[in-house]
Amino acid sequence: MGSDAVLSDVVILCTRHRPDDVAGCLVTISAQTRLAPLVLVVDSSDDAATADVVVAAARQWPAGSKLEYLHATPSLTHQRVVGIEHTSSDVVHFVDDDVRLDPRCLESIMATFEADATHITGQARPILGVGAYMTGQGPRASVKWIDRVAGLDSDSEGVVLPSGRNIAVTTEPSRTVDVDWLSGAMMSYRRAALALEAPDEVGFPFEGEDVDLSFRIGGHGRLVVNPQARYEHLESQTNRVAGAAQAKAELCARLLRVANNSDRLSHRRAIVAALVQLVKYSVSGAATLSSRRLAIACGTLQALRNK
Repeated sequence: MGSDAVLSDVVILCTRHRPDDVAGCLVTISAQTRLAPLVLVVDSSDDAATADVVVAAARQWPAGSKLEYLHATPSLTHQRVVGIEHTSSDVVHFVDDDVRLDPRCLESIMATFEADATHITGQARPILGVGAYMTGQGPRASVKWIDRVAGLDSDSEGVVLPSGRNIAVTTEPSRTVDVDWLSGAMMSYRRAALALEAPDEVGFPFEGEDVDLSFRIGGHGRLVVNPQARYEHLESQTNRVAGAAQAKAELCARLLRVANNSDRLSHRRAIVAALVQLVKYSVSGAATLSSRRLAIACGTLQALRNK
């Protein structure tokens, strides 16, 4: 049985040096069938290009909603904290600047929160976070046995493995499904959950911050992905690391995630997974002369040395 509660919400869009991405994202936010009363762009750019985009968009923004701009210092996690502190709604939507929302995305997310009566009755684990489904992913590759055994992959989707590795929801669900983590590209939380578990500015300034935050919140209640809430992720390359730097950042984040959640994750399994990853990409990279695989091996070694 659902709840009759009508919840307030806010969209927080954090960005840095991506004015064109912001402009495209705002177009799809403004076209929502249920538009949040406030859309807040938190920008850490060194110039005024993004501010100009927001000012121009605000002139034609739909009635009943406000589009506001706020400048902050980096990092992404800090900008999210700033956004939380400057708003007061029941639900907070975090939207990446390179995301394009389906028109019913926010409506579907809010319907999920409002239909959940457990946060009122206290008789079951409440839904604290809702994620949307990313379209255009294509068929999922089959899981290799060595990755399954090592804790690098799983046949299950939306899980965080004991090794700390997070597996995305690739196959479109037929219904709302429970998960262990939410993608930061489009994730929404009850403000009460963010009061329990704030974004970690020190440990996770950028890489893995979404998995860290959602996994911690998931310790207090349910996280779900609603396939009726849909979005496209363009994955802008601006301010995005790649190659060895990406592999190092991802593994460092994974190892810290395990260390911070030792009651739910395993340090031993995390190290085993990292060592298998190192050997796997070193051997396959050398055998195929693949610079991409060798870069992953290099980044993995750097992360292990710094652990």
